[in-house]
Amino acid sequence: MAFVRIGQFSALQDKTEQLRAIYETEAIPVIRAASGNISAVLLQQHQERTSFMAITVWNTVEDAERYDRSGQAAAMVDKIRFAFAGPPSLSTYEAFGIS
Repeated sequence: MAFVRIGQFSALQDKTEQLRAIYETEAIPVIRAASGNISAVLLQQHQERTSFMAITVWNTVEDAERYDRSGQAAAMVDKIRFAFAGPPSLSTYEAFGIS
């Protein structure tokens, strides 16, 4: 069974483009290269352009935890922290139907 991590956050209105560019060019390639990663995406809400979700899908919870312990997750958050309008939240899920 796959494991999903969803980080939700709001961005400062004048920083959304910078945040997207950094996450797409720097964070996503690093996450996707991590052992056990299936997918990594950044979603920007269509109606509320300052609302984001960063979603990573992992083969196992152990893969996600290993990535987190490596320090890379914190480093990726630090790259975009300047754009946060408030603290991010993290939720985790078991995922079904992902092969």
